[in-house]
Order: sequence, then C-alpha cells, then structure tokens
Amino acid sequence: MSTVGTWTWAQQTGGRLRRRDRAELMRQAVVAQMARVVARGGQVEGLDIEIPTPPDSALARLAEERARELSSPALYAHCLRTWAFSEMFAARERVGHDGELLYVACMLHDLGLTSAHDRLDATAHCFAVEGARAAHGLMVAHGEPEDRARAVGEAIALHLNVTVPAGMGVEAYLMSKGVSLDTIGRRLHQLPMRSVGAVGDRWQRDGFTEELVSLTSRQAELRPQSRSAFLHRLGFAGMLRANPLDR
Repeated sequence: MSTVGTWTWAQQTGGRLRRRDRAELMRQAVVAQMARVVARGGQVEGLDIEIPTPPDSALARLAEERARELSSPALYAHCLRTWAFSEMFAARERVGHDGELLYVACMLHDLGLTSAHDRLDATAHCFAVEGARAAHGLMVAHGEPEDRARAVGEAIALHLNVTVPAGMGVEAYLMSKGVSLDTIGRRLHQLPMRSVGAVGDRWQRDGFTEELVSLTSRQAELRPQSRSAFLHRLGFAGMLRANPLDR
C-alpha cells in the first residue's frame, strides 16, 4: 500500500511530493476517472438518508467552535456538508466507525486553509499536513489519547489524496468520500438526491466553489511540490467549477 498522504509520510516529508508519490497519485486519478465513466447512468434508488445529528461531546463542540471561529462562512459550511455526506456514505454502506472522530476530522480538515494556520509551520509543505498537525495538537491539548489524535490527523493529512482506501482508516475513508462529493461531485450517484439536496439546503454552497478555487490555487503557487499543486496541474479548478451540486 502506498504511504503518500499518511501521518508517517507527512512527518517524514512535510507534504513535499516525491517522484513515486506523484506516480501513485496519477494512478489514483486514472482509476478514479475510469470509475466515473463506468458509473454514469443514474442515481441510486432507495430510501432517503436523514441528515445526521452531530455528536454531543466536549471534543465535538471544541472542533465545531474552532472551525466556526477560524473559517469563512463558506468554508465552515463545507466542513459541515463534508461531515453530513461522510455519515450518509457510512449509513449507505453500513460502515462501522467512530462518529466523534469522523465529526472532528471533518470539521477541522481545512484548518490549513485558514489564516490562523497559513504557513505558520515552516516544515509543512502542504496545507493538509499543516492542518493535520494543528488538529492533532488540538486533540492532544484536550487530553485525547495519541491513537485518537493520530486518527484525526491522518484523516486530514490523507484528504488531498484522490482516493483513500478503508485500510488506511475508516474515518479517513469516509471523510475522503464526503470531501470529494462536496468539492467535485464525485460519487453523487451513490446517495439519494433528496438527501443530498437536504444537506445543501441546510448548509448552502453560496460562494464556496470560487473561494476554494482561490484558496487552493494560492496554495499551489506557494507550495509547488504539494498535492494541491499536483491536483491543479491535473485540472482541479475545472473539476471544482464543473461540480453538478452547483447547478
């Protein structure tokens, strides 16, 4: 299994891509594109999935407060939609997971795009790595065990990969699916449209796509050896703007 995006990889490289990392991400992109072509042809049928309820814990509240305080309204709403979609995928696939860790990871996954964590870590060469370290530090300071803090940090560090298999952590796997649905509409056909629409009605997308294009384009320029830069060279901005959720 490739190590690109993992917590260990992030600590070793700071998020700077090596040649073999680029090759792995390109492989993931090709497989994902092939899967999108095969999947064309209609929305999933079945019962709607209700919008989930956030976990009621001190840690969950801390994560929500930190995301709300540091993020723009558009980025904050994206974090909530990402969590809701991630939980919906879990319900659809009947995937057992830690709901608190998934919520915390989703709420904090874009810390590296906020001004509070904008290149403050001189050893981080990727915004996802910087955000992962910040989230890990927040959990440790809150008294969470290292394994739980690392699970959240790893999910955040991995979220810029094209695909995250369940073997890399079930919370990371679910969040990756939620992130990619909200940003580029990937796997939209796997959830009931009324459920997806209910999430968009609750946390609206106003201004989100262009803000994310701007933020990640800036990261690509500032950190040319990062996954953000690699994805933009593959046409990420165009994929963001083509998201069917914005139509």
